[in-house]
Amino acid sequence: LRAHDLKSAFYGPRSMVRIASLEMHPKDVLDRRPLLKGNAGIGYCNVTKCCTEVCPEHIHITDNAIIPLKERVDDVYFDPVRSLMNRLGGRFRKRPAD
Repeated sequence: LRAHDLKSAFYGPRSMVRIASLEMHPKDVLDRRPLLKGNAGIGYCNVTKCCTEVCPEHIHITDNAIIPLKERVDDVYFDPVRSLMNRLGGRFRKRPAD
């Protein structure tokens, strides 16, 4: 992120914490994974915990928000077994976020 000067392509830790709180809420039905992979730029976070170290509220941003969100994105877009099961199974899917 810093080395490639792509700061504008990443929503930042505060937004990631907010998205994580919504995405992980049991009553939430929107699927924010396409947003995270695309516009939010979660792939640009290198999980070095820089944001956790400087957080004035001492929130473990990387462990509690960014890594779980990255895992959700990876499960959908980069797991070949799950991708095949989704195509064949037609299981319940969340409604895409606008």
